[in-house]
Amino acid sequence: MKKIIVLLLLIGFISCQEKEIITTVSGTIKGTNAKEIELEGINFSKKIPLQSNGTFSDTLDLPYEGMYYLILTDEKSFYVYLEKGFQLQLETKADDFINSMSYTGIGKDENNYLIQKNKLIESKYGDQSNFENVMKIYSDEEQVFLKNIETLKKNMLEKLTSSSIKNERFIKNEKKEIEILALKYQEQYAPYHGYAINNKDFKTSDTFPKAGDDFDMNDEETFKHSYSYRTLIGGIFQRIMYSTPSEDKTPFDKGMEKLNTITSKIIRSELTKNMVYEMNLSAKNIDEIYKGLMKHSIDSVFNNETTLKYETLKKLVKGSPSPTFDYENINGGKTSLESLKGKFVYIDVWATWCGPCIGEIPALKEVEKEYHGKNIEFVSISIDDKKDHEKWKKMVAEKELKGIQLFADNDWKSDFVKKYAIDGIPRFILIDTEGKIVNADAPRPSDAKLKELLKEVGL
Repeated sequence: MKKIIVLLLLIGFISCQEKEIITTVSGTIKGTNAKEIELEGINFSKKIPLQSNGTFSDTLDLPYEGMYYLILTDEKSFYVYLEKGFQLQLETKADDFINSMSYTGIGKDENNYLIQKNKLIESKYGDQSNFENVMKIYSDEEQVFLKNIETLKKNMLEKLTSSSIKNERFIKNEKKEIEILALKYQEQYAPYHGYAINNKDFKTSDTFPKAGDDFDMNDEETFKHSYSYRTLIGGIFQRIMYSTPSEDKTPFDKGMEKLNTITSKIIRSELTKNMVYEMNLSAKNIDEIYKGLMKHSIDSVFNNETTLKYETLKKLVKGSPSPTFDYENINGGKTSLESLKGKFVYIDVWATWCGPCIGEIPALKEVEKEYHGKNIEFVSISIDDKKDHEKWKKMVAEKELKGIQLFADNDWKSDFVKKYAIDGIPRFILIDTEGKIVNADAPRPSDAKLKELLKEVGL
């Protein structure tokens, strides 16, 4: 009996010891006025307070072992690799967030390697948070591009091999990540190179290496470790949904078919997020789409946001009172929807960084010219970030934009934008003389259906 009791006590002691594996992250960010940093991962987000001197410390209950993002601001973020038992200490400067990074403590070798890996890319192409530098990767002709990617892959593997990392699991997954990173670059080459040479119809040669639609999208361990893998399979998933038009299958139908082949709940849940744009005012089966998204998603934040969008869309029916606005007018003061009562209002929600938005400007100008003097106002609402306020004013002037030019008060989080469930731009809306919705997702100026709609309402 005593032996049994001792054995039970020993098992209990071992269990307690296992539960006491502690993961911590701490450090100092010099020269920051921020109040917190954020650790973000798959279905995970945690805000860590920053003291006035830039120090921070927190104990983590990791939902998985793998890659996360450490975010100071949208422009200052970098991935961090975490395992249970890591006790990382970070030192960096706010004004040079990534390049001044260094780690000590348990887990330092893996994360210092990631910094060096990033520097390999930046040594050739520059800071990758700058879109122009990203485009440098894809600006070369096909064979030069492939040679550069092969060299980059070789250098990364050499950097990994020569590191002091003893973590065999990390080494195995990182070797796979390097291969996938190269494949991700190859997958993105055609559209990015086409953009660089101003040829949207550009296609690679038949021998150009790329991932097929049958690429393994069910590798959960790689998904947790590799952001490249997450990006790659997300792109393949969207290609499956949208690349080949089908009369009997919608993009949502094709997405659901693919999801049903994936056994990993985490991957299935993340890929589901690519389908949320199918739940829109043009969709005939909005209830079915909502149920499908809820079926596969295990992300509570996404589920709450999607439910809110669904409930908002259901309210945006023809004849309902329109959500209102009262925003800064480029000519001074503010302009509200209420002040335009008595006229039809055609609204363009756009931003200076949005290519498709800019592409609609010539057609919008033509429509404005044709309907000048009629009972309709053309209102353009910019949802640019506040820091780009001057950029907005400059573009309005340079492109000689007409109509009523307004600047929303809180970009994507502006009340008007949220109440119209806008998650993609450009977005066009037609409101009647009483401030009621005619069409919450109206045709674009370049679409002949717009004039048909305007004719229907008597314009």
